[in-house]
Amino acid sequence: MKYNVEKKEKGIYEVTVSLDQKEWDASLNTAYERNKGKYTVPGFRKGHAPRNVIEKSYGAGAFVNEALDEVYYSAYTQVLREHEDIQPIDSPRLDIKKLDNTGIELLLTIQCVPEFTLAPYKGLTFEKKKVRVTEKEVNEAIDKELLRASRLVETKQPVKTDDFVTLDFEGFIDGKPFDGGKAENYQLKIGSKSFIDNFEDQLIGMNIGDKKDVIVTFPADYHVESLAGKIATFKVEIKNIRERIMPKLDEEFVANSTEFDTVDAYKADIKARLKKEQEEANEFELDNKILDSIIDSTELTPPEVMVEEEFNRQYTGFENQLKYQGLKIDDYLKYIGKSSDDFTAEIRTNSARNVKGRLVLEKLIRDEHLDNIEKDIDERLEEMAKNTGKTLEEYKKNVNNDMINHIANEILMKKLTTFLRENNEIK
Repeated sequence: MKYNVEKKEKGIYEVTVSLDQKEWDASLNTAYERNKGKYTVPGFRKGHAPRNVIEKSYGAGAFVNEALDEVYYSAYTQVLREHEDIQPIDSPRLDIKKLDNTGIELLLTIQCVPEFTLAPYKGLTFEKKKVRVTEKEVNEAIDKELLRASRLVETKQPVKTDDFVTLDFEGFIDGKPFDGGKAENYQLKIGSKSFIDNFEDQLIGMNIGDKKDVIVTFPADYHVESLAGKIATFKVEIKNIRERIMPKLDEEFVANSTEFDTVDAYKADIKARLKKEQEEANEFELDNKILDSIIDSTELTPPEVMVEEEFNRQYTGFENQLKYQGLKIDDYLKYIGKSSDDFTAEIRTNSARNVKGRLVLEKLIRDEHLDNIEKDIDERLEEMAKNTGKTLEEYKKNVNNDMINHIANEILMKKLTTFLRENNEIK
């Protein structure tokens, strides 16, 4: 067998494989020996009919496909073994260029990652946001803490905004009930805008035991077509009303609910926590800004086969997520007002971006020799083992490949972002 490798553009290699008549016949004989047991020929025990008899009964091409598979696998394996620069990203396409009594000639088209040059990634200048926590942000954070410490208590006062009501309701359109329009003991926060139109506003002022007809109009673009734009009457009964009692921010609250003794100390701790969170967010944003700059500036059209694979992964993942929530993708698109073509184009754009980003960062990591991380992985595993009171060897018994890959990716990204920060100016 002879082969010739020709490098084309965009990461494509064409491999011409040639076998003379003797070599091709030997491949057919090999295919015959492996597959003769599949054929039944009158006058012969199964698996004992000569090759020429089987070919006469079943056709001259009886063993061609099996022989082609053998030649393809043998040639492809040899090419990859002898040409380390060929790194396929998909199975080769096989074309038969010639098949006659002189032998056979095949063409393997192998798609690899195209060669590309990284955009400059050293000596650049990036700006990191300054940490600045305002008094308003501190107060908002405290309000959230007070909300968590609040209580819901039953009240006999009329319904008001922010109350939680328990109600029964049933909806009618043109005097007829419709699917999904009925519920009992439903919990609703007034002012949450959970219900359509001004449904919640019409409950304000009602008392426990009150009944009322609430009239609303479904939006014209409502995701259930049979209800879109329709006027509905809901027969409502209030079963229970609860109001939220908020604690006061004073020394008593601080002493009973926190580790601090004074309001000032509590506020100072909140501010310090917000500063730390903002600093971490700014660091994360800076790293992404640097990586995005390199990816965007690098000229590279990602291979379509990789984009298609990423597209299928994203689309299927999102579709399964919707199914888990009891939704179909068509209903979801109607709800958000987006066409299937626009949605598909959006995912495809994201897929191409993801593939390009992965290829760029992988090359950067290779070029800067940042991928020697075996020691780092063991150190991380040893740290995790100590936290569970186990030795490294004991802990490794329960570590699978997914976990190793996750740890490896974290370490690689940390080394990469650290390298980029050290080799660029951060203002």
